Amino acid sequence: QEEVFKNTLRPILIDVMQGFESTVFAYGQTGTGKTHTMEGDLSSSNLHGVIPRSAESIFMTLNQPNYNSHCVTCSYLEIYNEELC
Repeated sequence: QEEVFKNTLRPILIDVMQGFESTVFAYGQTGTGKTHTMEGDLSSSNLHGVIPRSAESIFMTLNQPNYNSHCVTCSYLEIYNEELC
């Protein structure tokens, strides 16, 4: 999970923190690990997926002194068996 985050999301988050908007999605056949990659297992920080890792990274960055005001919004959409969840 950490390797996927470092190689895919971390570069995007640098742009996000500079004011760019971003979208990240996982696409593939059923059973290929999309949900695991995105969400992971919240019982252990080592098993967190890219969503909780991204949230943590954003809020840790916003905690730095050079950010004195901020507004964070996000949305999450899951389509399962061609239905919105």
